[in-house]
Amino acid sequence: MKNKQKENRIIGTYIYPSFANKNKIYKIKAVLLEYRKTAAAIAKLQWKNFYTKGQFDKNMNIKSLQSRLTERYKQTCQWQVVSILEGFISNIQQEFAKIVFSSNLPEKTKRILLFLNSRKEWLIKKNKKAVWYENNEKTEYEITQEERLLSKKIFKHILSKWNKPRFRNISMMLDSKVAIAEENRKSKTFDKWIKISTLERNKPVFIPLKNNTYAEAVDGEFLNFYQIEVKENKLTVRLIKELKKKEYEPMIPEIAIDLGLDPLFATDKGDLIGKQFLTFLTKMDEKITRRMAYLQKNGIKPSQDTMYNKMVKNLREFLKNEINRFLNHIVELYRPARIVVEKLDFRSPELSKRLNRLIQQFGKRYITEKLKRLNELYGIEIVEVNPAYTSQQCSKCGYVDKDNRKSTHEFECKACRYKINAQINGARNILNRRSIEDIKIHTPKKQVLKILIEQYLERHKGCNSAPLEVLSSNPYFSEFLDTLPIPLECDKCL
Repeated sequence: MKNKQKENRIIGTYIYPSFANKNKIYKIKAVLLEYRKTAAAIAKLQWKNFYTKGQFDKNMNIKSLQSRLTERYKQTCQWQVVSILEGFISNIQQEFAKIVFSSNLPEKTKRILLFLNSRKEWLIKKNKKAVWYENNEKTEYEITQEERLLSKKIFKHILSKWNKPRFRNISMMLDSKVAIAEENRKSKTFDKWIKISTLERNKPVFIPLKNNTYAEAVDGEFLNFYQIEVKENKLTVRLIKELKKKEYEPMIPEIAIDLGLDPLFATDKGDLIGKQFLTFLTKMDEKITRRMAYLQKNGIKPSQDTMYNKMVKNLREFLKNEINRFLNHIVELYRPARIVVEKLDFRSPELSKRLNRLIQQFGKRYITEKLKRLNELYGIEIVEVNPAYTSQQCSKCGYVDKDNRKSTHEFECKACRYKINAQINGARNILNRRSIEDIKIHTPKKQVLKILIEQYLERHKGCNSAPLEVLSSNPYFSEFLDTLPIPLECDKCL
């Protein structure tokens, strides 16, 4: 029960302005460099434990590990390392499930592989049988050696494609063993002190902090955890607060959101939110592209250029602020019990490859984090649906044709001539997709198309269907033409 309560905690991190002199920053930076070095060494030991025992161990004995950090610091570091590695493994589990769902393997094999994946049994044998429940009925299958080998092969395939977490740039997540914040009651110049242990025993540094008025006003309780980072000799201190869940009374059952860049969001209710989003990104793209050309000409790495790093930082802050602002607006406007979204893709042909990559990397993460936070704070259910053909299907009649979408903004159905904004049409398809039981999040694209076409032909039999010349010119319908009556007729016409 305690573990469940911990998992349900809502955590907020807040920057508190710090006023450390150069000497104090130097000492904290020395700790940070040793902390990162120690984290990398701990990660090697943890991976060794994972390969032999099938799990990471946050309480592993690391006293023999050589480090200038104290034992308390080393244990704090180990907890952070294990947390990062477990997050990485969780992502592998999701990718594993995606591969299995989209494969042509027999249903029984899929279920056994998913069972092994859910228990992280890719390398270690723990269960002899795969067990699951369906309609309150228990099903058991013996796990064969071939299925275990296939599970291991899929896991290693994913691991070979992905970079393992590196710890050379992590910030320190410190607990009360090595850091503590206290109110300052002796002076009005600043509001708090944070005491941080250094590499010199019994010689901590005291950093004065100014209050973050927003963080102080947020309903919740501060925890004895602190995020410490030094970049370009600038110290950043974040205090961590456990937030209270907010009272929330839904006004509508659900709302669907289509993600784009021009605008950023469209809803099934007809809203277009963030119309200037792409304009700002285009201007930023031009600046970043010019800077990159200069760096390449002079043989300078982007990571070593202060101006380039500042541009990327501004991009990240813009994405995060706008995503938070627009999603908050949607929730305040409609107060939904459920938000339905498609599996996220975040790019535009109007932007450079570099900016598209940055947007994919940061924008996708910020939207996922914000939706998770809305679920935690308000209890709003977040449902993700399969995105296949939501941009090509008519939300009115269900006809699927790649020529339905005339441009980024225009949608006109070739079958029923329905005209609508392309993103609003996509949002309505996302909402409708949730009710199609046969289309799961990992259903292969080809299978999704088959289901959509069969549903369309079933609903629009005979003369209610699109004209034959429209269907025959649509490659999606080629394998279904032989099943259609010629001429297209319905019972009323006979």
